[in-house]
Amino acid sequence: VNVILVDFRGFDTLGEITVLAIAAIGIFVLLDGLRLAAPERDADARRWSWDEHPLIMATFSRLLLPLALLVAIFVLLRGHNLPGGGFIAGLITAVALITQYLANGIAWTRPRMGARLHPLIGVGLMIATLTGLASWLFGYPFLTSTFTYLHWPLVGKFEVASAMLFDLGVFLVVVGVTLVILLRLGHLHDINRPQTDNPADEDDI
Repeated sequence: VNVILVDFRGFDTLGEITVLAIAAIGIFVLLDGLRLAAPERDADARRWSWDEHPLIMATFSRLLLPLALLVAIFVLLRGHNLPGGGFIAGLITAVALITQYLANGIAWTRPRMGARLHPLIGVGLMIATLTGLASWLFGYPFLTSTFTYLHWPLVGKFEVASAMLFDLGVFLVVVGVTLVILLRLGHLHDINRPQTDNPADEDDI
């Protein structure tokens, strides 16, 4: 799949991730400073639960995170000649990280992320673009891919292609775009949702 994206659809793929990046930045800017009035009750007239992040959900989300990231890496590497690649691996990673926000809350998850999300988009675009520009240094057209073989201990003969580096850029862009958009929307809900410190206040009696 990666070979097809670079050799036959390189310009198309580069254009797609560029549009995604522009859309994410545009949504972020449009929603910046927006305040929405949150209802005090749900559609069935029930007050919001004081237990916003149940312990079971929070615990399982943390246990599943390493497994989800491992699957994402597998899909990313597998996508060189088989179904997979940067787009789907990026979505798997983004869903795994978004689950942490849903299960544990923004206040708990954001400090543990340890990095801003916007640079991921720029770094991904830069890697994908530089991969295409590198072919010019060897006298080939833009986005021309190449490959070689390495011999790793215990692994044996292993193919390494420039298409994998391009797909890494796609992966970073998809992760960054998805997280920037969804977290900005989630932040609107988080800062406007009525808070209750005492569970007894939830009673309608």
